[in-house]
Amino acid sequence: MAESSEPQYWGKGTDAQPQASDSSLPSAHPSPNDGPKPIQRLLSQDRVSRIVPDTDSGTVLTYCSDFIRDFVRSDWNFCTAKMSVATKGKILALDTRFRDANQWMDERLAWSRAFRRRSISLRYDKRDLFVTHSLAGRLLRLLNQHDQLFANVLGAYLAGNIDAAQKDDAMAGASRHIRAIHRLCIPDNNRFSRDGTLVDADLPTPLP
Repeated sequence: MAESSEPQYWGKGTDAQPQASDSSLPSAHPSPNDGPKPIQRLLSQDRVSRIVPDTDSGTVLTYCSDFIRDFVRSDWNFCTAKMSVATKGKILALDTRFRDANQWMDERLAWSRAFRRRSISLRYDKRDLFVTHSLAGRLLRLLNQHDQLFANVLGAYLAGNIDAAQKDDAMAGASRHIRAIHRLCIPDNNRFSRDGTLVDADLPTPLP
């Protein structure tokens, strides 16, 4: 008799018999605890939420420059997380660096406001940020000042009141001060002395 071309379905119909389980076969649904667990990197918002679990202070940053866009994407959460766990020595070092950056920014902003500027329409984007420490608030202020300077010098340049070299020098200086704070966040707390001095890791440790 010819075999039927109809597909056969196990478990359907009145004559279907239950299938006996074979414990020797591997399970089709392995336990979630089987095998090595994936490595989870402590990045982005996860880094902040784990280091500062009670963080509930947030703000919205409005920006128009590529530098600020890239900084908040790649460096903001790292810096604020490191600031949140910084010890006294590192906080002193960061405070000194912030004072230098604030003074430079204030002077450059005053300089940029002295020029007549062409009215220009810039595209502004927004980004929600967590503010986890008072130093993070100071960093946020620097980011805002950077883009204020960016808009001012671009308007002055388009109006013909400063040249390209002056424009580029101003923005390079603003970016340099912000990057310097990021670099200072990188070393661990034990690399800073109590007075805020960064200890060179390549120097031999003195004997007691």
